[in-house]
Amino acid sequence: MKVLLTTGIFFPDVGGPATHVRKIAEHFASLGWRVTVVAFGDHKSSSEAYKVVRISRKYGKLVSWFFYGLAIAREAFRADVIYAFDLTTAGIPSAFFAKILRKPFILRIGGDPIWERIVEDGKRFLPMRAYYEQGLFKQDKPMLYRIIRSVVNSADTIVTYCDFIKDIYVSHYGVNENKMVQIKNPFPAKTPAILESDTFTFLFAGRFVSYKNLPRLLKVFGNIAQKHPQARLLLIGDGPEEVALKKQAKVLGDKIEIISKVGQKALFARIHASSVALAPALTEFNPNFILEALALGKPALISRDNGLSAQLPESMQFDPMDAASFETAMERMLDSTHYKEALGFVSGLSMNQTWEKVVAEYAALVRKISA
Repeated sequence: MKVLLTTGIFFPDVGGPATHVRKIAEHFASLGWRVTVVAFGDHKSSSEAYKVVRISRKYGKLVSWFFYGLAIAREAFRADVIYAFDLTTAGIPSAFFAKILRKPFILRIGGDPIWERIVEDGKRFLPMRAYYEQGLFKQDKPMLYRIIRSVVNSADTIVTYCDFIKDIYVSHYGVNENKMVQIKNPFPAKTPAILESDTFTFLFAGRFVSYKNLPRLLKVFGNIAQKHPQARLLLIGDGPEEVALKKQAKVLGDKIEIISKVGQKALFARIHASSVALAPALTEFNPNFILEALALGKPALISRDNGLSAQLPESMQFDPMDAASFETAMERMLDSTHYKEALGFVSGLSMNQTWEKVVAEYAALVRKISA
C-alpha cells in the first residue's frame, strides 16, 4: 500500500492536524505501507520510518503553495490513495491531482476556512451555524465557497469527528451524506483530578484570535472576581489579539494572568493546578485542550452547539453570545456542591477513544477505499 498524506502543518509544528498526521503516518508505516507526507516547513529529519517532503514558507505564500502543489503532483503518481487533512491548503491541490490521476481521494474536515477567516478579520461576529443559516458565506467568499464545494464533492470519502460539521457540509455544500464517515478525536490517558486548595482557577489555552471570544470572557470574569475573592483566570497562548487582551486584563486587576503558549508537559501541569477548563469560542469544534482537561479529571465549560467528542451536560455549556449565560455558568462552577457534581460527572466519562483505536479506524478506511 502506498499512501500520500497531505497537510499544511506537520511535526515539529504544534496543532491538531500536525499531531494527527504524525500518528497516522507512524501507524501506516508500522503496517509495512509506504507512506509519504507532504507539508510546509523547514525542519530537517531522517529519523521517520516514512518519507516527509517539506516545502519552505520562506518563498512567500503563492510561490510556496506552487511548489507544494508540485510536490503533491509528483508524489501522487506513486500513491495508491491520497489523503488530505484540510479543505484548502492541502485539499485543493490534492483534489485536483487525485481527479487527473484517477486516484482514490480521502478528505478530513477539521474546521471551516470561510467562517474562521471572516470572523478573524473582524467582518462578522456570530457562531458558525448562524453564519451558514443566514447564507453569509455566499456573500463573503463566493469564489472560495465554490472551490471548497468542488473539493468536498470530489472526495470519495470525507472524514469528520462530529455531527455538527457533517450537518453543515451536507446542508450547505451538497455533500452526499453516505460518503461521510465519523472518526472521533482521541482522549489522552485518563488520570484522577488534583484539586486546588485556596484558589479556584479558570483556564483557557489556545489561539488569541477574535472568534475565541476572549474579550467577552475577560469582561465576564471581571464581574465574577468582584464577587468571588478566590476566583482566578489564566489565559495561555498567543495570536493577533494578545496585546489588546493584555491591555484589557491590566484594567481588570491582578486576578487575571496571560502567558505565552507552553509545551504539553507544562500545559498538563497548569491543568492539574486549575479547577475548570474554558472553551468560550463563538463555535467550538473539538478543542484538544478540553479533551486533555477532561482526561485529567477537570470539568469544562464550553459554548453550545459544539463538536466535542464528549457530550457535556447543559450545566457545562453556555450561549457564547450572551455574557449573562456565560457568567451564570462560571458562577455555577464556583458553587462547591455543583463543582463536586461536575467532578463526579467527569470522572465517570467514558474515554475509550484512544490513539490506537483512532489510527486503526483510519487504516481500515484506507484499505476499504483502495479496494
